[in-house]
Amino acid sequence: MKTTISFVIFALLIVMGCSKSDEFTVNPDGNQFKPARTASPIAQWTKPAIWDNNSMLQTALWLPPSLGTALPNYSFTQFPLYDFSPYYLNGETEYSPANYDVMTHFGYISPEAVSGAVVEFTFPHIIYFLPHMNNKNQQRIYTVNNVNNQTVISCTADLIKGMNPMFCFLVKVDCGKGNSGYVTFWTDMKVNGVSVKGTIKNKVFACN
Repeated sequence: MKTTISFVIFALLIVMGCSKSDEFTVNPDGNQFKPARTASPIAQWTKPAIWDNNSMLQTALWLPPSLGTALPNYSFTQFPLYDFSPYYLNGETEYSPANYDVMTHFGYISPEAVSGAVVEFTFPHIIYFLPHMNNKNQQRIYTVNNVNNQTVISCTADLIKGMNPMFCFLVKVDCGKGNSGYVTFWTDMKVNGVSVKGTIKNKVFACN
């Protein structure tokens, strides 16, 4: 009797594994099961964010600020010694929240001080980005792997031991890459080639 029950359960698992049902289909955009495709929480700029943390990284999302002390009519002339020219959008020199979908914040907690660390952020489905910097120690020079396909944003930075100044980006999500209205727009952060993402979830945007 036990043998028969075991065989039936085993056969059922095989059938389920071969099922064509959407309930068991892996979504290639983010490698998540379809029923689990939900958008990452995005806070209003003036409200507390929902942080996703591990021992080395803290991440949070906000809607693009329209008011407040952080980006009030954000002018690229705010920091006269910093070259914003790579980030001009259609020749504009003033920040416009309509140009972006989400602001991403990354707080890196370094286990040690590192000089000249290469810090990389994988954004597989964005059209463009703007680095958000309030302070001089956030004025890092960012480069992209491909101007027409900005999937990896990187910089070289000296890291202190403990919490470092935030890495922050305003991004325009490429909603043309979505699956059922959802786009995975961030998947990893690396320091000198080593991922520090750990258990932190991919960032998913609801385009609809």
